Amino acid sequence: MAAEPSPSSSLFPVDAFETESTYRVTARKYRPQTFGDMVGQDHVARTLGNAIRLDRLAHAYLFSGPRGVGKTTAARILAKAVNCTTPLDERENAEPCRNCESCKSFEAGRSMNIIEVDAASNNKVEDIHELRDTVRIPPQGAKKKIYILDEIHMMSKGAFNALLKTLEEPPPYVLFIFATTEPHKVLPTILSRTQRFDFRRISVTEIIERLREICKTETIEADDESLLLLARKADGALRDAFSLFDQSVSLCGTPLEGAALREALGVVDTDLFFEVTDRAAASDRAGLLKLVERLMSRGYDLPEFLGGLAEHLRNLLVARSTGKGDLVEATEAIRARYVETARDRSESDLLHLLMLVEEASRNIRTSKHPRLSVELALLKIASLETATDLEQLIGKLNAIESAPTQEQTTSEPPSSYSPELPKKPEKPVREIQVSKAETTDAASEDEPLPFSPEPPKPSSSVTEPLPSAPTTSSPAHSGLFGTPALQITRDPSGDGSGGPEAALAVAGDVAVAIASPGNDLDVPLGRIKTLWPDLVQTIKADRIHVGTLLEMSEPTRVVRGSVEVATPDDFSRKLLESEVVKFSSALSDLLEDKAPPLRFVVDSSSNGEPAKEVDPFERFKQLRHENPVIQALFEKFGAEIVW
Repeated sequence: MAAEPSPSSSLFPVDAFETESTYRVTARKYRPQTFGDMVGQDHVARTLGNAIRLDRLAHAYLFSGPRGVGKTTAARILAKAVNCTTPLDERENAEPCRNCESCKSFEAGRSMNIIEVDAASNNKVEDIHELRDTVRIPPQGAKKKIYILDEIHMMSKGAFNALLKTLEEPPPYVLFIFATTEPHKVLPTILSRTQRFDFRRISVTEIIERLREICKTETIEADDESLLLLARKADGALRDAFSLFDQSVSLCGTPLEGAALREALGVVDTDLFFEVTDRAAASDRAGLLKLVERLMSRGYDLPEFLGGLAEHLRNLLVARSTGKGDLVEATEAIRARYVETARDRSESDLLHLLMLVEEASRNIRTSKHPRLSVELALLKIASLETATDLEQLIGKLNAIESAPTQEQTTSEPPSSYSPELPKKPEKPVREIQVSKAETTDAASEDEPLPFSPEPPKPSSSVTEPLPSAPTTSSPAHSGLFGTPALQITRDPSGDGSGGPEAALAVAGDVAVAIASPGNDLDVPLGRIKTLWPDLVQTIKADRIHVGTLLEMSEPTRVVRGSVEVATPDDFSRKLLESEVVKFSSALSDLLEDKAPPLRFVVDSSSNGEPAKEVDPFERFKQLRHENPVIQALFEKFGAEIVW
């Protein structure tokens, strides 16, 4: 005689026509029979219960979500609760009573009013036509005639279109419930005619709790590590966890232990992942290659190993970032180990390792040599040098660029040299020829002299010779390098009575302008900004379009003796650079002195807009192509940009 389901065992029913001694898989034996038994889908259970209690049932529902999370089970519970003949005020939360004839007939599989259709195999237009014919027949002894269509995304487009009219305006006694794992494949016209419920993946904690209940009921002993292993391998699907549980009991017997279960299921031990990171930190390449050999000899799946290694690095990164192991899905002992190990790792290094492993996981899917892909990934992480923060590195580079250049030592020049300096309106530059033996007694010769970033340009104006400076014999210039080769004196009055003001040292083919303490070449940035509108008006009077672009630009700072001018775009920069000689001449007139060199750069903040924050990663990529020092870091020393 078939055993009837007991009211007290609502969580674990016994199907009709099956004896107590008949073995059934856990997924069938412990299938939820009420909304309260559903695991991890409280939002769905609560909404459907309220719809039944308030008599606000829709004519069509769509249940979507990953496999094994309870879509078909929820559809059966809903169908059973809708047709339950027990009054609602006697049912808590509109749950099916499981005692009335309607509930018993459905659980026994003999209900004529709840029809389940496999849409994957009945996906043709003719199948939908047959379904539409049965819809016309009212339910027999029940409130609703309910159709449960599983895997509806497998239906053809023609079948979907054949169902549209019936689905939009079904008879009042018909209820459609669709279930699918791929809702994006369902036609939008079908989706718009249904109420959609998205089922979520079940958390590891919830799966472990349900497995504990089953172990208690079945009197099976299992430690926490084995249950955690089953829950994690199920990947959010409770049905998969039940199947793995049955397989584990058959393989290992009772009690279930983590070590034996890992060996039986082919799961890589967590200790092996810790060994990988420890050997990588010690740059033990030989040890990592031997580790891959151990993986192959034990028959581990290499893609699964890379997936586990990525999760291990993720756990280390989370423990390092948060300082705690709350977000790590592991036992308490393993969590503490992650926190302890992560203290000696930097976030940037862990992030780089994780990126390398993820790249290897993608490549191994199409690789003809999976083992080689794993070995290359492990050798890369063993060869990884400690990362340097880009912000700090860029700051150091900027400091080096902003540092003043040291005074250059000049070699012995030719016997005579006649330089020509740019013309100045009120202070004409005159030509002077000084012999090799001539020296000066200026006191500034013993002091460090500033460096001019650009050599003076020849002037096209007519020059006249300047009187040579008096010569003296100074012991400071005797010895290995001899005496200074050339000294230029400038007399503002033009009568040759003024003292020395500037010097020009020549070393081979390189001419370097040197300012004496009395020269005013270092013009303050504030003065340049004050005279900038006058310069703009002067240029506009000559060439209005150039003056307009100059008006949109602004001097921002002084770098190595040059005034840096921010322009709105690259076109303006190129055009203004072609007129730099005219700008320097006009600015010299306004300053009544030699103008400093102008350097034009592109800067969006010159239009009054806030300056955009430069991404350090993109900035470093640009420097890699522009700066020879950075190029050497990448090409000769194997540096890599991490973050």
